[in-house]
Amino acid sequence: MRVPNEFVHPLFYREGETIETTELAPFPLMMKKFYFYYDILACKEFVENEPWKDIGQSIPAVLQLWKEKREQLDILFQNRDRKAAREPMTRAISYFMACLYWLNGTRVKGIANWEREVNTLRIKPMNCVERLQFIFAKCDLYHSFIQLGELFNELTKLYYKNLAISKKGLSHY
Repeated sequence: MRVPNEFVHPLFYREGETIETTELAPFPLMMKKFYFYYDILACKEFVENEPWKDIGQSIPAVLQLWKEKREQLDILFQNRDRKAAREPMTRAISYFMACLYWLNGTRVKGIANWEREVNTLRIKPMNCVERLQFIFAKCDLYHSFIQLGELFNELTKLYYKNLAISKKGLSHY
């Protein structure tokens, strides 16, 4: 399947790039192979797995992917291997963006104009756009890795806060 123009961005996909959609793997493993896999699939066709509709399962799964990627990035940055850190950082950024949108109950609609889109999201870490701008611009820097880790920590807290509020609201029925 051809990657939609909305997902064309220097960090993620080039214009005309394609992704394989016939391969079957349990959620969220396709995210390890293709950036924004489930979100792109939803653009093009009906998908059974809509992770933004079941954040109780999907966000913890993606946070686990981040944990694995963070360990890999720790080693790369300890070895000062910025070049090798670029792809894992890009993958980690895609995990963060997916969690951020899904926490707001929506899929990632595109990454080409992500600043405008993120500004419209109700639930997000403080100064999220500004911090992400730095990370996007210099994703192979150690400081970007640290900042992304902080954003993930804040997003995790927002996720659990949102989960507690929704459970509390459901208990009144």
